[in-house]
Amino acid sequence: MDGGAGHCLCGAVNYRFEGPPNWQAHCHCESCRRNCSAPFTSYFGVNHGKWHWTGTVPQIYASSPGVRRHFCAICGTPMAFEGETWAHEIHFYAASLDDPSEFEPGLHVNWNEHLPWVRLDDGLKRMRSPRRMQAADDFGPVLALIREAFAYMDRRIDPPSSVHRLTADALAARAATEEVWVLEDLGQTIACLVLTPAADHLYLGKLAVAQHFRGHGLARQLVRHAATRAKALALPELRLETRVELQENHQAFAAMGFTEIGRTAHQGYDRPTSILFARRV
Repeated sequence: MDGGAGHCLCGAVNYRFEGPPNWQAHCHCESCRRNCSAPFTSYFGVNHGKWHWTGTVPQIYASSPGVRRHFCAICGTPMAFEGETWAHEIHFYAASLDDPSEFEPGLHVNWNEHLPWVRLDDGLKRMRSPRRMQAADDFGPVLALIREAFAYMDRRIDPPSSVHRLTADALAARAATEEVWVLEDLGQTIACLVLTPAADHLYLGKLAVAQHFRGHGLARQLVRHAATRAKALALPELRLETRVELQENHQAFAAMGFTEIGRTAHQGYDRPTSILFARRV
Protein backbone atom coordinates (compact mmCIF):
# COMPACT_ATOMS: atom_id res chain seq x y z
CA MET A 1 0.00 0.00 0.00
CA ASP A 2 1.06 3.55 -0.69
CA GLY A 3 -1.75 5.61 0.75
CA GLY A 4 -5.41 4.70 0.73
CA ALA A 5 -8.79 5.07 2.38
CA GLY A 6 -11.32 3.13 4.39
CA HIS A 7 -14.81 3.25 5.84
CA CYS A 8 -17.16 1.59 8.32
CA LEU A 9 -20.06 -0.74 7.51
CA CYS A 10 -22.66 2.03 7.19
CA GLY A 11 -20.29 4.47 5.49
CA ALA A 12 -20.60 7.26 8.04
CA VAL A 13 -16.98 7.04 9.27
CA ASN A 14 -14.29 7.42 6.62
CA TYR A 15 -10.55 7.98 6.73
CA ARG A 16 -7.68 8.60 4.34
CA PHE A 17 -3.92 8.19 4.78
CA GLU A 18 -0.86 9.13 2.75
CA GLY A 19 2.26 7.06 2.07
CA PRO A 20 3.07 3.46 2.97
CA PRO A 21 2.15 2.14 6.44
CA ASN A 22 4.87 1.81 9.06
CA TRP A 23 4.02 -1.90 9.36
CA GLN A 24 1.21 -4.37 8.63
CA ALA A 25 0.42 -7.25 10.98
CA HIS A 26 -2.09 -9.66 12.49
CA CYS A 27 -2.70 -9.22 16.24
CA HIS A 28 -3.75 -12.14 18.46
CA CYS A 29 -4.08 -10.39 21.85
CA GLU A 30 -7.25 -11.11 23.80
CA SER A 31 -8.39 -7.48 24.02
CA CYS A 32 -8.26 -7.02 20.24
CA ARG A 33 -10.01 -10.34 19.68
CA ARG A 34 -12.83 -9.37 22.03
CA ASN A 35 -13.07 -5.88 20.59
CA CYS A 36 -13.81 -7.38 17.15
CA SER A 37 -15.33 -10.76 18.17
CA ALA A 38 -12.78 -12.35 15.86
CA PRO A 39 -10.06 -15.00 16.32
CA PHE A 40 -7.47 -12.34 15.48
CA THR A 41 -7.43 -8.84 13.99
CA SER A 42 -5.34 -7.21 11.27
CA TYR A 43 -3.83 -3.73 11.61
CA PHE A 44 -1.52 -1.31 9.87
CA GLY A 45 0.23 1.66 11.48
CA VAL A 46 0.24 5.22 10.12
CA ASN A 47 2.11 8.18 11.61
CA HIS A 48 0.07 11.06 12.99
CA GLY A 49 0.00 13.87 10.49
CA LYS A 50 -0.36 11.44 7.59
CA TRP A 51 -4.00 10.49 8.12
CA HIS A 52 -7.34 12.19 8.78
CA TRP A 53 -11.02 11.38 9.21
CA THR A 54 -13.01 12.37 6.12
CA GLY A 55 -16.50 11.51 7.35
CA THR A 56 -18.14 11.44 10.74
CA VAL A 57 -15.56 11.39 13.53
CA PRO A 58 -15.85 8.05 15.34
CA GLN A 59 -16.59 7.57 19.01
CA ILE A 60 -13.85 6.47 21.41
CA TYR A 61 -13.84 3.65 23.96
CA ALA A 62 -10.98 3.63 26.53
CA SER A 63 -10.61 -0.15 26.80
CA SER A 64 -7.66 0.00 29.22
CA PRO A 65 -5.31 2.65 30.67
CA GLY A 66 -3.58 4.50 27.85
CA VAL A 67 -5.61 2.78 25.11
CA ARG A 68 -8.30 4.34 22.90
CA ARG A 69 -10.37 2.36 20.41
CA HIS A 70 -12.26 4.25 17.70
CA PHE A 71 -15.63 2.92 16.45
CA CYS A 72 -18.65 4.06 14.46
CA ALA A 73 -21.46 5.12 16.80
CA ILE A 74 -24.08 4.15 14.18
CA CYS A 75 -23.09 0.67 13.00
CA GLY A 76 -20.52 -0.20 15.69
CA THR A 77 -17.69 -1.01 13.26
CA PRO A 78 -14.26 -0.94 14.97
CA MET A 79 -12.08 1.50 13.03
CA ALA A 80 -8.76 2.14 14.76
CA PHE A 81 -6.60 1.69 17.85
CA GLU A 82 -4.35 4.17 19.68
CA GLY A 83 -2.06 3.40 22.61
CA GLU A 84 0.50 5.32 24.65
CA THR A 85 3.15 2.75 23.70
CA TRP A 86 2.73 3.84 20.07
CA ALA A 87 2.13 7.54 20.70
CA HIS A 88 3.46 8.52 17.27
CA GLU A 89 0.92 6.57 15.21
CA ILE A 90 -2.61 5.23 14.83
CA HIS A 91 -3.47 1.62 13.95
CA PHE A 92 -6.27 1.13 11.43
CA TYR A 93 -8.14 -2.15 11.02
CA ALA A 94 -7.16 -3.62 7.67
CA ALA A 95 -10.65 -4.97 7.00
CA SER A 96 -11.96 -1.39 7.00
CA LEU A 97 -9.93 -0.49 3.90
CA ASP A 98 -11.87 0.37 0.77
CA ASP A 99 -9.83 -2.42 -0.85
CA PRO A 100 -8.70 -4.84 1.90
CA SER A 101 -6.88 -6.97 -0.68
CA GLU A 102 -4.13 -4.31 -0.68
CA PHE A 103 -3.20 -5.26 2.89
CA GLU A 104 0.11 -7.17 3.02
CA PRO A 105 0.77 -8.53 6.53
CA GLY A 106 4.37 -9.05 7.52
CA LEU A 107 4.04 -10.84 10.86
CA HIS A 108 1.84 -12.09 13.69
CA VAL A 109 2.09 -10.15 16.98
CA ASN A 110 1.10 -11.31 20.47
CA TRP A 111 1.24 -14.86 19.13
CA ASN A 112 1.53 -16.14 22.72
CA GLU A 113 -2.17 -15.27 23.08
CA HIS A 114 -3.37 -17.00 19.91
CA LEU A 115 -6.30 -19.37 20.20
CA PRO A 116 -5.32 -23.06 20.08
CA TRP A 117 -7.73 -23.77 17.21
CA VAL A 118 -6.15 -21.07 15.03
CA ARG A 119 -3.68 -23.05 12.92
CA LEU A 120 -1.89 -20.95 10.31
CA ASP A 121 0.83 -21.93 7.90
CA ASP A 122 1.44 -18.61 6.13
CA GLY A 123 5.16 -18.48 6.81
CA LEU A 124 4.93 -15.09 8.56
CA LYS A 125 7.15 -14.27 11.53
CA ARG A 126 5.46 -14.78 14.91
CA MET A 127 6.17 -12.26 17.65
CA ARG A 128 5.29 -12.97 21.26
CA SER A 129 5.02 -10.47 24.09
CA PRO A 130 7.48 -11.00 26.98
CA ARG A 131 5.90 -11.40 30.41
CA ARG A 132 7.67 -10.34 33.59
CA MET A 133 7.33 -13.01 36.25
CA GLN A 134 6.48 -12.22 39.84
CA ALA A 135 8.04 -13.85 42.90
CA ALA A 136 4.76 -15.65 43.68
CA ASP A 137 4.65 -17.37 40.25
CA ASP A 138 5.51 -21.02 39.65
CA PHE A 139 9.15 -21.11 38.54
CA GLY A 140 9.25 -24.86 38.01
CA PRO A 141 8.67 -24.62 34.22
CA VAL A 142 11.31 -21.88 33.91
CA LEU A 143 13.85 -23.99 35.80
CA ALA A 144 13.05 -26.99 33.60
CA LEU A 145 13.53 -24.89 30.47
CA ILE A 146 16.90 -23.54 31.65
CA ARG A 147 18.16 -27.01 32.56
CA GLU A 148 17.05 -28.38 29.17
CA ALA A 149 18.63 -25.50 27.25
CA PHE A 150 21.94 -25.63 29.18
CA ALA A 151 22.28 -29.43 29.09
CA TYR A 152 24.45 -29.31 25.95
CA MET A 153 27.20 -27.65 28.00
CA ASP A 154 27.72 -30.75 30.15
CA ARG A 155 31.12 -32.33 29.55
CA ARG A 156 32.03 -29.37 27.32
CA ILE A 157 32.78 -26.65 29.86
CA ASP A 158 35.01 -26.59 32.91
CA PRO A 159 33.98 -25.83 35.59
CA PRO A 160 30.41 -27.19 35.22
CA SER A 161 27.54 -24.75 34.78
CA SER A 162 25.99 -23.15 37.86
CA VAL A 163 22.61 -24.23 36.48
CA HIS A 164 23.08 -27.53 38.32
CA ARG A 165 22.79 -25.61 41.60
CA LEU A 166 19.88 -23.43 40.48
CA THR A 167 16.48 -23.93 42.14
CA ALA A 168 12.97 -22.66 41.54
CA ASP A 169 13.10 -20.84 44.88
CA ALA A 170 16.31 -19.09 43.83
CA LEU A 171 14.65 -17.91 40.62
CA ALA A 172 11.65 -16.65 42.60
CA ALA A 173 14.00 -14.74 44.91
CA ARG A 174 15.71 -13.16 41.89
CA ALA A 175 12.33 -12.15 40.48
CA ALA A 176 11.71 -10.18 43.66
CA THR A 177 14.84 -8.05 43.26
CA GLU A 178 15.75 -8.39 39.56
CA GLU A 179 13.72 -9.08 36.40
CA VAL A 180 12.78 -12.52 35.11
CA TRP A 181 11.10 -12.44 31.68
CA VAL A 182 9.48 -15.29 29.76
CA LEU A 183 7.98 -15.89 26.35
CA GLU A 184 5.04 -18.29 26.34
CA ASP A 185 3.05 -20.25 23.80
CA LEU A 186 -0.39 -21.54 24.81
CA GLY A 187 0.68 -21.42 28.44
CA GLN A 188 4.01 -23.19 27.85
CA THR A 189 7.24 -21.41 28.80
CA ILE A 190 9.36 -21.44 25.63
CA ALA A 191 12.08 -18.85 26.35
CA CYS A 192 13.39 -16.90 29.31
CA LEU A 193 15.90 -14.27 30.41
CA VAL A 194 17.07 -12.85 33.74
CA LEU A 195 18.02 -9.14 33.82
CA THR A 196 20.17 -7.70 36.59
CA PRO A 197 20.61 -3.90 36.73
CA ALA A 198 24.06 -2.61 37.70
CA ALA A 199 25.43 0.90 38.05
CA ASP A 200 26.41 1.31 34.40
CA HIS A 201 24.89 -1.66 32.55
CA LEU A 202 22.12 -4.24 32.44
CA TYR A 203 23.37 -7.81 32.78
CA LEU A 204 21.71 -10.62 30.79
CA GLY A 205 21.71 -14.09 32.31
CA LYS A 206 20.04 -17.46 31.85
CA LEU A 207 18.99 -16.74 28.27
CA ALA A 208 17.28 -19.96 27.17
CA VAL A 209 15.00 -21.14 24.33
CA ALA A 210 13.12 -24.44 24.24
CA GLN A 211 14.46 -26.96 21.72
CA HIS A 212 11.37 -27.05 19.50
CA PHE A 213 11.23 -23.24 19.26
CA ARG A 214 14.84 -22.56 18.25
CA GLY A 215 15.48 -20.91 14.93
CA HIS A 216 12.47 -18.58 15.31
CA GLY A 217 14.37 -15.52 16.52
CA LEU A 218 13.22 -15.76 20.15
CA ALA A 219 16.69 -15.16 21.60
CA ARG A 220 17.05 -12.04 19.45
CA GLN A 221 13.62 -10.88 20.56
CA LEU A 222 14.58 -11.20 24.23
CA VAL A 223 17.85 -9.35 23.63
CA ARG A 224 15.92 -6.56 21.93
CA HIS A 225 13.58 -6.51 24.92
CA ALA A 226 16.62 -6.27 27.22
CA ALA A 227 17.79 -3.24 25.24
CA THR A 228 14.37 -1.65 25.71
CA ARG A 229 14.55 -2.29 29.45
CA ALA A 230 18.07 -0.85 29.61
CA LYS A 231 16.85 2.37 27.98
CA ALA A 232 13.92 2.54 30.39
CA LEU A 233 16.36 2.16 33.30
CA ALA A 234 18.74 4.77 31.80
CA LEU A 235 21.52 2.17 31.50
CA PRO A 236 23.77 2.63 28.45
CA GLU A 237 25.00 -0.91 27.92
CA LEU A 238 24.01 -4.59 27.87
CA ARG A 239 26.49 -7.17 29.17
CA LEU A 240 26.56 -10.96 29.27
CA GLU A 241 29.03 -13.78 29.77
CA THR A 242 29.55 -17.08 28.03
CA ARG A 243 32.13 -19.84 28.47
CA VAL A 244 35.33 -19.85 26.44
CA GLU A 245 34.57 -23.33 25.06
CA LEU A 246 31.25 -22.35 23.48
CA GLN A 247 32.38 -20.95 20.14
CA GLU A 248 28.87 -21.07 18.70
CA ASN A 249 27.68 -18.74 21.46
CA HIS A 250 30.50 -16.28 20.71
CA GLN A 251 29.40 -16.15 17.07
CA ALA A 252 25.71 -15.83 17.95
CA PHE A 253 26.27 -12.91 20.32
CA ALA A 254 28.60 -11.20 17.85
CA ALA A 255 25.82 -11.44 15.25
CA MET A 256 23.53 -9.65 17.74
CA GLY A 257 25.95 -6.74 18.02
CA PHE A 258 27.96 -7.77 21.09
CA THR A 259 31.74 -7.40 21.28
CA GLU A 260 34.23 -8.98 23.67
CA ILE A 261 35.42 -6.62 26.42
CA GLY A 262 37.23 -9.00 28.76
CA ARG A 263 37.86 -12.47 30.11
CA THR A 264 37.51 -13.80 33.64
CA ALA A 265 38.48 -16.95 35.53
CA HIS A 266 36.38 -18.93 38.00
CA GLN A 267 37.82 -19.34 41.48
CA GLY A 268 40.67 -21.84 41.54
CA TYR A 269 41.44 -21.59 37.79
CA ASP A 270 44.62 -20.06 36.39
CA ARG A 271 43.17 -19.58 32.90
CA PRO A 272 40.20 -17.60 31.55
CA THR A 273 36.98 -19.60 31.77
CA SER A 274 34.43 -16.97 30.68
CA ILE A 275 34.23 -14.18 28.09
CA LEU A 276 32.44 -10.92 28.86
CA PHE A 277 30.51 -9.33 25.98
CA ALA A 278 28.91 -5.88 25.80
CA ARG A 279 26.62 -3.92 23.49
CA ARG A 280 25.63 -0.28 23.61
CA VAL A 281 21.90 0.53 23.55
